[in-house]
Amino acid sequence: MPEIKALPEEVFSRIAAGEVVERPASMLKELIENSLDAGATRVDVDAVGAGRVSLRVVDDGRGMDPEDVRLCLARHATSKISVFEDLDRLTTFGFRGEALYAIAAVAKVTVTSAPRGAETGWRITAENGKVTNGPAPAVPGTTVLARDLFYNTPARREFLKSDGYERGRLAAIVEEAALVNPGVRFTYKAEGRQVLRFDPEDSGEAFRDFDLRAAAVLGDELAGGLLPIDVERPGVRARLLVSPAGKMPSSRAFQYFFVNKRPIASRLLQQALYKGYGERPSGRHPVCVAAFELAPDAFDVNVHPGKREVRFKDERQMFEIVSGLVASALAKAKAAEPIVVADAPAAAEAPAPAPAPAAAPEPHYLGGRSFFPEEFKQLKLGPAVALAAPEGAPAWYTPPYRFLGQIERSYLVFEAAGGLFVLDQHAAAERVLFEKLMDELERGEAKSQTLMLPVPVALPASAVRAVLDKRDRLKRLGFELEPYGKGLHATAIPALFSQADDVKRLIHRAVDALSDPVDEAAALRHDAIATIACKAAVKAHDRLGEEEAYKLLEALKDCRDGSCCPHGRRAMLALDRDELARRFQRPGAVPL
Repeated sequence: MPEIKALPEEVFSRIAAGEVVERPASMLKELIENSLDAGATRVDVDAVGAGRVSLRVVDDGRGMDPEDVRLCLARHATSKISVFEDLDRLTTFGFRGEALYAIAAVAKVTVTSAPRGAETGWRITAENGKVTNGPAPAVPGTTVLARDLFYNTPARREFLKSDGYERGRLAAIVEEAALVNPGVRFTYKAEGRQVLRFDPEDSGEAFRDFDLRAAAVLGDELAGGLLPIDVERPGVRARLLVSPAGKMPSSRAFQYFFVNKRPIASRLLQQALYKGYGERPSGRHPVCVAAFELAPDAFDVNVHPGKREVRFKDERQMFEIVSGLVASALAKAKAAEPIVVADAPAAAEAPAPAPAPAAAPEPHYLGGRSFFPEEFKQLKLGPAVALAAPEGAPAWYTPPYRFLGQIERSYLVFEAAGGLFVLDQHAAAERVLFEKLMDELERGEAKSQTLMLPVPVALPASAVRAVLDKRDRLKRLGFELEPYGKGLHATAIPALFSQADDVKRLIHRAVDALSDPVDEAAALRHDAIATIACKAAVKAHDRLGEEEAYKLLEALKDCRDGSCCPHGRRAMLALDRDELARRFQRPGAVPL
């Protein structure tokens, strides 16, 4: 009895559809790109139930005559290629031979279309393998309605996330399409309410339209001050908008790369972008909107069925072009900065009296539960009397440690029973605050502080959706966020926060955590709390006094894990007396 057999079409079509249609957003991407390939100047998207119940895309592009409508849902049917070699000559988004067929395999699909000037249109409907067609009103353009996504593959519905998350993904697809098609009007409605509207830009200059559309999608706060790059080289046309060196958000979520108007995810281009910046502040990431025009045979878009990844024929050239253009734009921007020279005081004027030294701020290192880290144990501490408090020592002096000083205003050095103990002051303070906040959250005691005035946080609509979808979880961390205009208003923040800029940075970091597909809930919880601790903790290069150094050391001793910060970076380094003797090759030292 043979074991190998050909699968029925209704089975293999559903399996193949999974490579193209993973969620409502991937379905929307295919439909929008078909509309743009048809020359649409208007694309309207309407979603119900986050696209699961229905997703409608209406365009005013070239419609199809009845014969094309009858074929548009057929397998291997396309208007884009005739022979295999056409794959290397495509100037559209792709041959899309499987898109509508794949969508019809996992949803109930109706396509209505008519060419401009036609006396009648045509409609085709596919549902559960049955296809019907007939005449329809002669409305120029094409309308695709997909209903009951995964109705015949219910297991795939279980892999979809919350409605808020899926609506955010739909908004992100519209934003991406809008960024590189500034001459096209896009609208997006969710549950009957308009979420996005981008009117066509028509300044008469292509790069100006590109810049205006970026501001419309990203908002003035993120898009304001971006450096323009518009270069044409043999085989490559590059248009980029990138952050100046001194104005970068705390999230890498605002980086967009396009090749021939196709949104792509490219580690190569992202690395080239960061290479162009060279040194940059820790935790800061540039905003980037980069659109490249290449010859069709200079890259391969068929690396993955979703066509999100591409392979460049000359990857080294692309890397050098991007990194070089970014570095050059940053250098020019720096050279154009005005040089501010302080006026010298007049000779006749007496110098102003030196201000009295400010009182040292109260240290803000707070501890959690008792646990003595292994590094402390390795110091082989002798009796406390070995470094007993000297006569007249202040009450906060803590034997058997003796504070020796601060190196580069970043590292605190202690003597301990003949050895040395070094703390990274930022990593140590971050760990202390992190454990305190985690303890508060576990006890349900996370403290929140109502703001006198709401803090505006400008984000793209897709990011706003993602944040609001987790509003209750963020509230348990101490945040209260409300939609306001195109962005958000923060009305309350964790009690340890005091500066509006920190609130914005934290929201940006939360966007990153929300987009992490791996254990999203845990990622948000850990990352948000770790970020709060990072922003509230003392920084490298902050001057610390002796009292603050001792209190930080004592607080770190009480942490469950004082060896590293919550991001995994080492917080302490210990060199006991035996290690010091070995390093200096002293007689009697224990050999390595």
